[in-house]
Amino acid sequence: MDEIRLGMIGCGQISTRFFNQARQLDGVRFVATCAAHEETARAKAEEMGCERWYSDHHRLLEDPGIDAVVITTPHQYHSQMAIDALGAGKHVLVEKPLTTRLEHLRALDAALRTSTVTFMALPFVHNSTFLTALRYVREDVIGKITGIEADLNIPGPPRSNWYYSREAEGGAMLDTMVYPLARVAALMGPAERIAAFANRLIPHRLCGDGGRVDSQVDDNVTILLEYPTGQQAIVRSLWAQSFRQNGTILHGRHGAIFLDRWGHPLVVKSDLAPVPDAEPIEFLGIENCYAPKVPPMRVEDDIVGHFVHSIRTGERPHCDGSIGLHIAEQQMLAYQSSATNRSLPLESQFELWWERPTGIMDLSQGYL
Repeated sequence: MDEIRLGMIGCGQISTRFFNQARQLDGVRFVATCAAHEETARAKAEEMGCERWYSDHHRLLEDPGIDAVVITTPHQYHSQMAIDALGAGKHVLVEKPLTTRLEHLRALDAALRTSTVTFMALPFVHNSTFLTALRYVREDVIGKITGIEADLNIPGPPRSNWYYSREAEGGAMLDTMVYPLARVAALMGPAERIAAFANRLIPHRLCGDGGRVDSQVDDNVTILLEYPTGQQAIVRSLWAQSFRQNGTILHGRHGAIFLDRWGHPLVVKSDLAPVPDAEPIEFLGIENCYAPKVPPMRVEDDIVGHFVHSIRTGERPHCDGSIGLHIAEQQMLAYQSSATNRSLPLESQFELWWERPTGIMDLSQGYL
């Protein structure tokens, strides 16, 4: 496929980054837009140089001049529009969250099982820092994997608008928790069971724009995951922290990997040997820490570039439907766990796209 012709469904602020990435890629262009209001779709089309615009996504999906779609609509429309796009035979890139309802998750799962198109579910965690970190997920660097923790904590969305509305189907669980869950899934693989707490910690908010809002969404979420080999994950999203915190720590028996922690993009601790291709550093008073060199991110490897590469080659995207469904199942069952005070089994499965060393999750043999 020489040229990839894209359609944008949803013309809000978030759509701009996809247009900007596409214009930097050879043989890729957006040809149409769609928004609930035709004037919005037309304005975005004219701004971004698209030939056509629609106010009904079904009409865009009927357009034979479109090969693939990017869905950036409000949360509650993602899953059904993705199902419609699959039915139309279009390749699909859908913004997070993948879905906001368990029944929609099941319907999307069924649609994906019968589809052969490229399907990519954000968030895209495979940036240069993450890909560099994977080189050190080895027993001779950190030992056996023993656990993981990840978070995305912020003061709260600064605008006193729909972010805090129940109808928007957002909140910490659906809007921000997906990022640390995605990083954990990409490193650990599928979890076996889940327990969670979710509540509204601050019902009456003074927001960053000076507005006051009566919040209707959860803003305080903690998820516990357990894996078949016994490791556990602690995953957190809080909209009440005085500073932004967005990182991951992968723990090993003899080391650790710190991603975006305390001012450093990547730090590797190894008690076994000096870390290759890395400089020793002082880090939080912890011994044997090293900072690997992280190459700059190329646009070809970013979201749209990866999507287009997967379409052209038929290769599996790093964040494909199977991992997207597992993350969405965790979000949906986390609500159930919190409401019922029970841990729940997770059903969905996926294969890691990268070759994790065999046995690095197995702590049952020998003395460690």
